[in-house]
Amino acid sequence: MGRIDLVKLRKRAGMSQRELADRLQVRPSFLSAIENGRSRMPEEKLEKIKEIFELNSLEEYMIEEATETLIPQHSHVPPHTHTNEQSDSITQFLNHFHDLAHQRDKTTSAPDADTIARIDFLMKRNDRLSERVDDLRDEVDKLREENLRLKELLVKNGIAY
Repeated sequence: MGRIDLVKLRKRAGMSQRELADRLQVRPSFLSAIENGRSRMPEEKLEKIKEIFELNSLEEYMIEEATETLIPQHSHVPPHTHTNEQSDSITQFLNHFHDLAHQRDKTTSAPDADTIARIDFLMKRNDRLSERVDDLRDEVDKLREENLRLKELLVKNGIAY
């Protein structure tokens, strides 16, 4: 199955990435990862997308993908683990870690205290990194808005740039 062209949907509706992320109740960094093909849209959000954009079907907005290498179909990475383009190795690591955790769940042995402590540490670190990415994305958005505002002022005053 392909993925949904959320950028096309958003642009037609005049909606920002942050606005759509808020309406879908996901982090903007996760929505960005979905739009860039680094993550998959959770199935439970598809109906919400149809509702937001008042669509009966998403067929018109489907993009077929030849191969998907970063995120295998069987894996699931929670939204808080998705960051920016530089995180491909982090995402792959988290996918692998997630798969290992589920393999461990299938066994009867309980994780030892060191494993639990390491998992807690990694989860907290990942949350901090995700928050930092969101902050940086906010800062970039503000800088883009300021850049646009300054360009408009230059044009308004007849100054070439």
